[in-house]
Amino acid sequence: MARRSSASPAAVVVGAIVAIGVLLLILKWLLITAAILAVPFGLWWAWDRAAQERDRRDVGVLDARRRELESRAVLDPAGGCAWCGMPRGHRDHRTGARVTPRAFHRLEIEQTLDALRA
Repeated sequence: MARRSSASPAAVVVGAIVAIGVLLLILKWLLITAAILAVPFGLWWAWDRAAQERDRRDVGVLDARRRELESRAVLDPAGGCAWCGMPRGHRDHRTGARVTPRAFHRLEIEQTLDALRA
């Protein structure tokens, strides 16, 4: 005599529906969790990228301005300072040695650049 399966067809259908429901529940939970995490991290990533781009632009502007300012702090053809117009150039106040206009006016150049940063 053949032994009959103890599970009825209705129980198999209900078990399959429950298994599919559990799988869909897990999938739904994973998708919701990913969406909840993706929104704040996506916003943070976009903000960080924009901030890096702004910093890069600011550095480029400051570098161009620094080159412009330093190009003014040179010796003119007569040997004077092209920055302030002093006809004989500058001397170091400690040693009395001649210094370049760029070295002499370094503080003024940095103050001008600091005013741009603020």
